[in-house]
Order: sequence, then structure tokens, then C-alpha cells
Amino acid sequence: MKKLIIAIDLNDKNKIYELIDKIGDRVDIYKVGWIPYLVCGKEIIKKLKYANKKVFIDFKFFDIPNTVKNAIKILCDYGIDMFTFHLLSGEKVCKSIIELKKELKSEVKAIGVSILTSFTDEDIKKFGINIEIKKLVENLAKIGYECGIDGLVCSGEELKFLREKFPPPFLIIVPGIRVEKVDDQKRIMSAKEAIKKGADFIVVGRPIYESSEPIKVVDEILKEIEDEK
Repeated sequence: MKKLIIAIDLNDKNKIYELIDKIGDRVDIYKVGWIPYLVCGKEIIKKLKYANKKVFIDFKFFDIPNTVKNAIKILCDYGIDMFTFHLLSGEKVCKSIIELKKELKSEVKAIGVSILTSFTDEDIKKFGINIEIKKLVENLAKIGYECGIDGLVCSGEELKFLREKFPPPFLIIVPGIRVEKVDDQKRIMSAKEAIKKGADFIVVGRPIYESSEPIKVVDEILKEIEDEK
């Protein structure tokens, strides 16, 4: 399976479907966040599954255990392949998700989100949290790992040491992958760097769908990944 996940955070239904059709067999997995889901509804899941794609639902659930569990149960009925939830929602949520997977005998991957890539140490300090992001991410990852979740989303900055602490088959997914490092995400890196440091998957969105030549960008990223294997 290819290591590139495409995020389709577009607010135009036609453009979303056009991009999926253009990319074709180049990519296996698409990340569906709130924007494409609100634009297309669950039709976007049907569209991707019909095209034999894996669906990564990125809603970053952050709520009480019962609410998170019930929401995920609905998504599992849709036939999705992966979903995200916030590790900051705590150990009880992690455990309730694992219980649900066992109840449903589901192979869907539960992926914990640590700290968003738009955050810096200074942002964390403003919350009164006197700990470096790196250590906070490690603590959150440890909770998820010990509860038995399938993987983690983290920035490239935390990737190397997390890979050392949490070996495969525990998945590490890295967003904030950029062709040019100019945008609102702070903790970012290149596709080549991420694969070299042990990422199982990388997530790329804006550099692809904002490009006038999205296919060219996809091919360049895929080549970077292949060259680093």
C-alpha cells in the first residue's frame, strides 16, 4: 500500500470529485475531514469506496466516552478504514474505543491525535501547561499505546523518538508535509524526511489541491517516498 494519504479539505463538491478522479490509481487512501464531509455528506465515503479507496475519517473526536463510542459505531457501519480521536480526551475514551472494536470485531484503525501541528511550545504555555510539546506528545502516545490503539498522528518533529519508543505494527501518521514550508503549520517536514525517520503514512493536502498541476505534485511526492525506501 502506498504511504501517501491525500487530504481533500476543499469546500466545493465538484472539485473534490474531480481531484479524486484525476489522481486515479496513484493513491490508495484519502483523508476526509469536516470540510469535505459537510460539503458532500456520507456520499463522499460511498464515492471513495466505490473507487476502491480506503477512507480515513479525520474528525478528531474529543468528547465523553459514550458520545465518542456511539459516533464511531455509526462510522464503522459506513465501512470506513481509519478514524481519529484526540488522545487528550483521556484513557477512558481510548479504552471505550478498543472495547467497541472488540464488540464489532472491527478491523478499522483507531488513530490517536496528539498535539496539532499548528501548535508551538509557546502556545502550550499559554494554557498554563509547563511542559514541552515533545514530552506532552510522548505522554499522550504512551496512554494510547498501552490501551491498545492502532496508531498515532504526530508532527515530524516528534516522529524519530516516537518511532523508537513505539515500534511497528503501531502506526505513525505524519501531517504537515510540505513541498514548500510556507503556511500556518509550524511543526512540518518533507516527505523524504518523514519516511526516513519511520513514518508509516504521510498526509498531504494543500500542496496538492491548491496546485495548478496536482498530478505533478502527487507524482513528485510519490517519487520522494520511493527513493527513500
